Amino acid sequence: MTDHPKIRAAQIPTLLVERDLLGVEMLSGALKRCQNYFEVVGHSLSSADTVRKLQQFKPALALVSVDLKDGATAGYQVLAHIREHEGQTSAVALLNDSRREHVLEAFRSGARGVVSRDQPFRLLAKCLRKVHEGEIWASNDQIGFVFEALNKESKMLPKNPEGMAQLTPREKDVVGRVVKGMRNAEIGEDLGVSEHTIRNYIMKIYDKLGVSNRVQLTRQCADLFEVETAL
Repeated sequence: MTDHPKIRAAQIPTLLVERDLLGVEMLSGALKRCQNYFEVVGHSLSSADTVRKLQQFKPALALVSVDLKDGATAGYQVLAHIREHEGQTSAVALLNDSRREHVLEAFRSGARGVVSRDQPFRLLAKCLRKVHEGEIWASNDQIGFVFEALNKESKMLPKNPEGMAQLTPREKDVVGRVVKGMRNAEIGEDLGVSEHTIRNYIMKIYDKLGVSNRVQLTRQCADLFEVETAL
C-alpha cells in the first residue's frame, strides 16, 4: 500500500498504525468500503515512523494498534504522544482483546475511543466516526470498566489541600486547563509559553499533588474548577 497525501474534502483523513502490513491492508480495504467516510492517508508499523507520519499528514484520526513492530505495548506510547503533541488528531486504540487492564491503559494513555479485534468491523467504523464527531466511544462493557476504575480511584485518592496550597498561580492556570481537557500544546498556546514549559509545569504539579497522570489530576481538582469531567 502507498501513502496518498491528497484528501477528498468529504472524507476523514485517517492514519493506520498497525503491527504488520497484512493488518494495514485489511483495515485499509475495509475502511475504503465504508461509504467513503474515510481516506487512509498513510500507515506506519512503529512508534518512530508514526511520529513522522503524524507530522507529515496531520490526520484527523489515527487508528492505533497497541501491538506494534517495536513492542507489544508500544501503541500506548503512541497514544500518549498524540494526546500531548498532536492536537489536530483524535486517536482510537485497537486492542487485541477487551480485557479490563488493556481498556483502562488505552484510555489513560489518551485514546478517545477503544475497539478490540474480536469485535465486528461495523463497531470499529462507528467508533471512528463518533470520535471524529467529538465523542468518547467504547462498548458498554468497556465503559463499565472505566467508570468502575474512576470510582475506585476517587475513593483511594484523597484530596490534597496542602498540595494545592503549594501550587503557584501559573500552575493553577495549567491545572484548570488540564481539567477542561486541553492538550499541552493548546495550554501552551493559550498561556503564551512553549509546550515544553507546560510539560515541566505538569510534572511539578504531579509531584505537589501526589498524582501520576491526568485522570488522577482531573479527579482530584475538578470540583475546584467547577467542571464536570468524564473520560
